[in-house]
Formats: sequence, structure tokens, C-alpha cells
Amino acid sequence: MSLKPIVGLLGGPLARRLTRSGGRVLMYHRFGTDAAGRRMTATSFEQQLRYLVRHFRVSPLRDVVQALHGGRALDARTVVVTIDDGYEDFREHAYPLLRRFEVPATLFVVTRFVDGDYWLWFDAVHYVLLQTARSRCALPIDGGILQLDLSSMPARQRAWSAIGERCLAMDGAGRETVIQTLQRELQIAIPERPLPAYRGMTWDEIRGLDRELIDIGSHTCTHPVLSRCSAADIAREVGDSRRIIERRLGRPVEAFCYPNGEPADYDERAVLAVKQAGYRCATVAHGGPIVSTADPYRLERIGAAREMVKFRSAVNGVTTLADGWRAWRTATF
Repeated sequence: MSLKPIVGLLGGPLARRLTRSGGRVLMYHRFGTDAAGRRMTATSFEQQLRYLVRHFRVSPLRDVVQALHGGRALDARTVVVTIDDGYEDFREHAYPLLRRFEVPATLFVVTRFVDGDYWLWFDAVHYVLLQTARSRCALPIDGGILQLDLSSMPARQRAWSAIGERCLAMDGAGRETVIQTLQRELQIAIPERPLPAYRGMTWDEIRGLDRELIDIGSHTCTHPVLSRCSAADIAREVGDSRRIIERRLGRPVEAFCYPNGEPADYDERAVLAVKQAGYRCATVAHGGPIVSTADPYRLERIGAAREMVKFRSAVNGVTTLADGWRAWRTATF
């Protein structure tokens, strides 16, 4: 028997009350007028912000981190908003809504991406797959052949995911080889600079954000999978990105975000590098609510679902309660 339908029937208030001591750190990425390219629509984001300010205490990440370092309990029903990468669509679609609702957020930026002449690797793959006229491709990858169906938009999205999963297990050189091979096989050349659909914010645009509302954190220099990097590359990606942001913006950078952020994507070397570089916290891309004993350098986050029903379920704690119920049932029976 699942607890989730029961709590769902009783409503969000019960779930919020039962999980009120756990802080929620929400994770967002891209925004737009429609859901293409896995974007969250401005309409959905507005609905979510309206829900958060009505039912939760939305706090800056820095306040939560200060409480954790001080060994203090978090305020009841604490929620934190974080956004990864630094796409231009954040400024266009999400930032005006954050200002309207006076919701603080932390924006984790990739410094080379913000420079304006660097493609995030997964965007480069996406661009090639969307531009080709081919309907199929046998892609040589990692010593084998990956058969790609490109006959429809949903099929191309699935191909993008399949290539992405393979690339996450590679180092930077391996991913670059895949991108070069993909361009050759599909006869599509990637432009020198990201096109509008893939563009990051500029440094001037980031400087123009309300610094009382938006904190800027680091998401490395080039968005590598840190567990696939050498120790020297980890130190450079973690340390240089902080120094670059501080020099460009003239403000301290205390928060870091592990690229991709799943358990296999960062390791003890990365955590140590973050501490040594002077950050006060780091976020991952998995997990659930955090408590006062949470590790500030492995702060769990909840992905913000685009569908409102799923969003409410996660942020209210229904999902957490259901997971705990299943774990108890498994251990007991």
C-alpha cells in the first residue's frame, strides 16, 4: 500500500506540517514561453512562486547555510530557490517574476558560458540533432555504435538523452570527440557562438540583477563532470570560476554547484576542492528536504517539476513521506 495517495487525499497542509522541519532547496534550469527544450514556462513559474510565498518561508541560500554552519535548526517550512547555468532566458522570463514576488534566489553561472563564445556541451549536441535533415544515424561512440532515430521531434529528444547519458561517463576529451563525430556524421557545423536559443547572460546583464535579491554562485568554468576530471582540472574549474566571478562582479562568491550533480558526478576530490577554494556550501542535484545536520558541501536539492501537481507533491513533502513509508515497509516486512 502506498502512502502517497493517502497524504494526497488529506492534502498539502498535512504533508507540510509533518515535514515542516526539513528545508527544501529547489532546482531550476531553463525558462521560456513554452515547454520546448525542457524549459519551464513563465506561466508555470509564476504559479509556483505564488504557491511558495503563500505556504512557505522563502529564504536566501546564504541564510540556510549560515544556520547549518552555526548548528541551528532551520525555520519551519523553509524553501530556497536556485537556478543553474546562467541562460539568458532566466533574465527574460524568470527574473521579472522573482522581482514581482520578492523571492530571493541563487543563480549558479558557468563562467566560460557567460563569456559568450562557449557552447555548453549538451546544447551543442542538441543543436546538431535539431538541425540535421537526416532521419537516422549510426553514431560511432565509445568503441561501439549508437543507433539514433531522428524521424520526429520526440525521437530527436530521445536521441539527445541517449547521447547525453553516454557523454556523462566520459572526460572532456571524450565528449569533444563525440561532438565532432556527430557534426561530421550529420553534416551540421556548430556556429562559433551560441545562437539565441542557447545563449547565456552577459556579465553586464548579471551585474544589472538586484544583488539584494539574486546571489551569484559558481557552476565551474566549463561545466565538466568533475568525477571524470583530474585533480588539477578540478582545482582549476572550482577555484578559477570563483575568482573570475568575484573579479567580474566585485562581490563575494560563497556557493558552488556541482555540474550535473548526481552521486556519480562528484567525488571526495571535488568536495575537498570546494572547501579549499573558500566556498561555504555546495549543492547537488538529488535528494530531498534538508535538516540542521545536513552537510553544507552536499546540500540536496529537489528538481522543480513543470507540472503543478507534481511540484506541489514534492515541495509539500508528499513524495518524502511516501519514500519514507516505502523504506519502512521494506525494512519491516
